[in-house]
Amino acid sequence: MEDTSPEIRAIQQKMWMELSVEERLRRLGDLYALAKTFAEKRAPSEFSAEEKRRFVFREFYGFSLPDNK
Repeated sequence: MEDTSPEIRAIQQKMWMELSVEERLRRLGDLYALAKTFAEKRAPSEFSAEEKRRFVFREFYGFSLPDNK
């Protein structure tokens, strides 16, 4: 779903590309960390560390993490 107008999208793209590669990477890392934090907070509190890890994976990718067997 895209609700941003082409004009605004062009401005955003220009602003993004004016950043250094390092700054873009830092910002993406920050966004990933924030999304992971929100996903972890949605996990039921009674989940073990492994269950939380699997919950976050499912939230991010839309399918369950395969078992290591």
